[in-house]
This record gives sequence, C-alpha cells and structure tokens, in this order.
Amino acid sequence: MPANSVSVSDILRASICPMQLYLAKSSPADFSEPLRYSVAKQISYHLGDELDAAEIREELKLTIPDCGEEAFRVLDEMLAACRKVTWRQALTYDMQVDSGKYNIHGRVDRVFDDSFSIIKGGKAPTHGVYASDRLQAVCYSICLEEMYGKEFYGRIEYLGSGTIRSVVLSPSDKRVFLTALKEVEKVRRGEVPRPIRGEKCKRCRFAEKCRPLEKPHTLLERLKKK
Repeated sequence: MPANSVSVSDILRASICPMQLYLAKSSPADFSEPLRYSVAKQISYHLGDELDAAEIREELKLTIPDCGEEAFRVLDEMLAACRKVTWRQALTYDMQVDSGKYNIHGRVDRVFDDSFSIIKGGKAPTHGVYASDRLQAVCYSICLEEMYGKEFYGRIEYLGSGTIRSVVLSPSDKRVFLTALKEVEKVRRGEVPRPIRGEKCKRCRFAEKCRPLEKPHTLLERLKKK
C-alpha cells in the first residue's frame, strides 16, 4: 500500500459531504458495522454455492457474538431473495487493492478473473445503482486495472433484494472520482470544507458539530450572515 494513501471509504465520504470527512478525522473512529451489512457479508462467502441457512447462522454467531433474532430475521429475508438468483463463485474475497498513480487503497468484497463485485445489505434502487456505489466501483476499477494491466468491470450485488447490477463506467464517473479525491486532499491539508446541505444532513451524526463551523464563502453570503 502506498504511503499515506487515501482510503476508498474517505473518498466516498468526501463525495457525500467534505465536511463529514473533516469532522470524522477529529472524532473517535466508529468500528461498528451496520447489521444488514454484516449479514450480507457473511452470505457473500457462500454465493455461487449452497446457501445453507444453518451454517451461515453459526458463522454469524461467531462474527457477531451479540447477534439476536433480528440478525436471523434479516438472514432469512436475504437468503429468500438470493435463492432466486444464479450467482458466480468468486476467486477471492476481501482483496486488498491499491493504486500508486492516485495514491488510493481499498478492499474489494468479491473478485473474479475479469470483474469484481461490491456487496450491499440494502435493496437495489428501481434503476441502476446508487451514486456512492458507482463511485466505489470507479475506485476499485482503477486499482485493479493498475495492478493487473487489464480492464475489470464491476457489479453491485444488493443482497437485500437479490439483485445484481452491472456498472458501465463513463468519463463523467471518473470526473466525480477526481473531484472527490481533491476534496480529501484539501481536508488532509487542514482546510475547512464547505458542507453540502440536503436530506442526508438529517442522518449525519456530525450535524450538530457542522453548523457552528460553517463559514460564508461569498460576499453575498457574508452580508446575509450579518
């Protein structure tokens, strides 16, 4: 892994809101995984093989020692959805990847000889994939293509609905990646970024810390603040 490389998770966070990344850097790290993601990850190791509910239950008890009935309910729900789909068996799992050119690194859930898959615990959108999932696919494609000298295409596997969506990357996707990467670099230099206001603010754990830090960036905004 390149020295001081940028994690894919930081790039995704910066694309949602650079201020969120800025505040996360000075806050205690949150190591807890969302329950649906933990369940989906455990199922992912069995995709392309028999989806044995009893076996996966026992694995969940080991990986999530305090898991309860809610975890098993989610497991049964995902297994029902996933059994309706034919899955490829991966060559390797949780593969560490990086790019020296862009100084980024991440971990890919499932890797094949010509492609990769990103596991999600939620349900697929009506069409396509979510924007953050597409950006994640861009990051992994860049890393894998640099590492192996050939193209890799990505898929997002939404285990909540048993849906597989292929990601066809465009030049605009790579521009989004470059913009997010620049935002990460600004935060690393100590610059206070401008928040991106929207619906996601309601679910952001930094919402209360964010507002006092916000500064008007234009003359008109400064005049309005007075």
